[in-house]
Amino acid sequence: MNNTPISISELTSDIRLLLEEGIGSVSVVGELSNYVNHSSGHRYFTLKDDKAQISAVLWRGKPLSFEPRNGMKLVANGKISVFPPQGKYQLDCFSLSPLGIGDLHQRFEELKQKLLTLGWFEQERKQPLPRLPLKIGVITSPTGAAIRDIISTLERRLPICEVIVRPALVQGDGAAEDIATAIRQMNRTSHNRCDVLIVGRGGGSIEDLWAFNTEIVATAIYESRIPIISAVGHEVDFTIADFVADIRAATPTAAAEIVTRITAEQFSEFFASVEIKLQRTILQMIQERKRMVNRSAESVAFRRVRESIRDYMQLIDTSELRLSQSVRRSLTQVKTRLDALELHAKSSHPFAPLERGFALLKNGDTLLKNDDSLATLTHIEIIRSREKATAQIIEVRQSV
Repeated sequence: MNNTPISISELTSDIRLLLEEGIGSVSVVGELSNYVNHSSGHRYFTLKDDKAQISAVLWRGKPLSFEPRNGMKLVANGKISVFPPQGKYQLDCFSLSPLGIGDLHQRFEELKQKLLTLGWFEQERKQPLPRLPLKIGVITSPTGAAIRDIISTLERRLPICEVIVRPALVQGDGAAEDIATAIRQMNRTSHNRCDVLIVGRGGGSIEDLWAFNTEIVATAIYESRIPIISAVGHEVDFTIADFVADIRAATPTAAAEIVTRITAEQFSEFFASVEIKLQRTILQMIQERKRMVNRSAESVAFRRVRESIRDYMQLIDTSELRLSQSVRRSLTQVKTRLDALELHAKSSHPFAPLERGFALLKNGDTLLKNDDSLATLTHIEIIRSREKATAQIIEVRQSV
């Protein structure tokens, strides 16, 4: 045994060599914690189980196909090494992947291919959305941000519609079954049937969204007699429900915007069709009453009361005139309200102030808000109704 003293750095180097050559490359499973994505591009974190933990690092340039979050179960491939300045061993990772994600992707692709073969994604079988949905069903979590976004958008864009919410589990055990049951329940409700259904939730990992990648939910959507808009996750998230649904919306808010794409012209067409149907129904009723009167007037029993019958016919004609006038007045009032709604909608448009001389300010792709300071910017883009300009900021003064 050599008792010649050596330096700490030499000892650490020997330990490092011993670990790297003695253990070599390993593949471990652990829970992610203390995750730090450093400005240098390196990622530092801890992997642990219920009995031990180890520091780990994924160096800059190593690709990641997902966003790591504390608490995730990961599979890490790497080698044991030593960080000399702190004298601690760590796992230098070659790659990271969420535990079980590969299996989920495989199941996703298998179901997608199966339903594609069955023709469930074909555009020809998809139902068109109603032009003016007066009753809109929403199937989602009653506590998430999605329901708040959907309802607020519907109330703002189409206040005359009725929103029927069927609360449902959207994540975890039993979520897929609950979503499928909700879709079938909404289809069975004949006395209060919706014109269209929005089915979805906010964003999340593939595990969070998995209920919408199940065959039971896909089957319920496929069999629905009510048109369905799938609104699951964010714009980059795609689920089996998106492919089977009649319309896929990028977000829950986008789903509410899609279902309320109705113009003032469509409103006018709707009320005009109502007027025609009312007039046709009234005319049919009047003609039927006239035929009844004429038949009675031709009978022997009523020949002596012909004058009374004529008076009755005149009363019917007078009633017809009054009823027609009443209908016209009602339709005029409705049209007046429609014009007011159209004017309000135009004035509420986000670009309406531009027509009055106002302008929007942008920094890159971001619109500047009132609370955003110009002090940190060098250039801004000015957007008016008919022109754009790029301005250099020379001085920023606080307004009184």
